[in-house]
Amino acid sequence: MGRLVAGDADAIRTLYSRFGPPIYSLGIRMLGSSESAEELTQDVFLTAWRKGRAFDATRGRLSTWLMAIAHNIAVDRLRHERGRSRPPMVLMEELPEPPPTYEEDGLVERETARRVLMDLSLQDRTLLVRTYFQGWTAREIADADGIPLGTVKTRLRAALIRLRKLQDEQARRTSRLTGGAE
Repeated sequence: MGRLVAGDADAIRTLYSRFGPPIYSLGIRMLGSSESAEELTQDVFLTAWRKGRAFDATRGRLSTWLMAIAHNIAVDRLRHERGRSRPPMVLMEELPEPPPTYEEDGLVERETARRVLMDLSLQDRTLLVRTYFQGWTAREIADADGIPLGTVKTRLRAALIRLRKLQDEQARRTSRLTGGAE
């Protein structure tokens, strides 16, 4: 990121080669077409180029920052296109496998995330998929399910807390299995 902020054009290529595939996959899942996913990917890296100074490594990983940008842009596009039909709901089991260009740690993280999500209850998993993979707002979920907005927000917060606990447990198990070296 330091190279990117300094204006090094090779830095954006490096970021793109490493993080382009997962951002593109998120775009496919949320927006439903390869054209929209390509556009999203391009916009994410343009935003990273323009706002690279906003990245703060003390607040989180670069991959998380880039995926948050991608998610926010995709949600904005979905909200803008409200008149169009929403992409069909995708079950976790139906998510496409990552392209072979993923780095090894990306494959491990994706598989860990898939396992952790599958450990959640169907209600929690559905709520998180709607919110983070399909870009539904809490209001849209409340309207679709016929429940109060506050209930959706409470359930979403509780699902995220359970997800974090499961991730932490998975990380501890992995650490024990590898003898503390990851």
